Amino acid sequence: MTQSQEPNSSTHSQRNTKFTGQVVIVTGAAAGIGREVALNFAAQDAQVILFDINDAGLQETRASIQKTGGKAGIKLCDISNEQQVTSAINWTVTTHGKVDILANLAGIYGFQLLADFPTDLYHRYIGINLNGPFYLTRAVLPHMQAAGYGRIIHTSSTGYADPKPGLTAYVATKAAVIGLVRSAAMEAGPGVTVNAVMPGVTDTDQARSLEGFEALAKMTIEQQAVKRQGHASDIAHAVSFIASAEASFFSGQVFNCSGGATFSF
Repeated sequence: MTQSQEPNSSTHSQRNTKFTGQVVIVTGAAAGIGREVALNFAAQDAQVILFDINDAGLQETRASIQKTGGKAGIKLCDISNEQQVTSAINWTVTTHGKVDILANLAGIYGFQLLADFPTDLYHRYIGINLNGPFYLTRAVLPHMQAAGYGRIIHTSSTGYADPKPGLTAYVATKAAVIGLVRSAAMEAGPGVTVNAVMPGVTDTDQARSLEGFEALAKMTIEQQAVKRQGHASDIAHAVSFIASAEASFFSGQVFNCSGGATFSF
C-alpha cells in the first residue's frame, strides 16, 4: 500500500476477542470518532457502554453493534453535568460490576474568531471539552484503583500544536486536557493509566458540515507526511492500542494521530 492509498475505513470488519470480559465506556458514541471507537471495541468482544446526549444516535450505534453480534448498553449523559457523570459511572459499575476502560471522545468544536466569540459558547466549550474529562476521570478513577486496573483515554487535538485562526477557545480546552492527563497519570497508578489521543484533521460528518473544512483538509494533506485524509478508524485503532494490556507502560502520554501533520516531543 502506498501512502496515498486509502485504507479500509472500517475498524470492525473482522471480529476478535482482544477485550473479552472487559467493560468499556465510550463517550460521544452517537456519531463520528466516538461511534467508530465504540464499534471497534465491540468488534473485539468488549461490553461497550455508550454515553452521549443524542439518544437517536446512540440507538443507531447500538443497533450497528448488535447487528454484528456485539454487546452494547446505552446511558444518556451530558458529560458537562457533574451529577449526570457521577450517576452514569455508578450505574455502569452497579450494572456491570466494573469499568475497565474509559474512552472519552465527546467534544465540540467550530470556527469563530476570538473577537466575536460569545461568552456562553466559551463556557460550553469549557464544560464539555475540559470539565467533562475532569468529571469523568474523578468519577471512574476510584473504581479502577480499587480493581487495580484501568485505562483512561481522553481526546486532545493537534490544534494545540498547530493552532489556526478561529479555534482559540477550542485549542485552549484541548491544551488543558493534556495537563489534566499528565497530572492525573501521576495519581492513577499502579495498574491504571491515563493518556490522550490527539487527532489531526479527521473526516467525519460533523467535520464536513463545517464551512471551510474541505479546503482545510486539502491543505493539511499537502503538508502532512502521510498523503491521505485521516479517518475515524485511524483514531479508533490508536485508542484500541492505548486501551490494551500491551500499553501498560504508557501513562501521561499524548498519542499524535495526524499522519505527520504535527510532531510530538
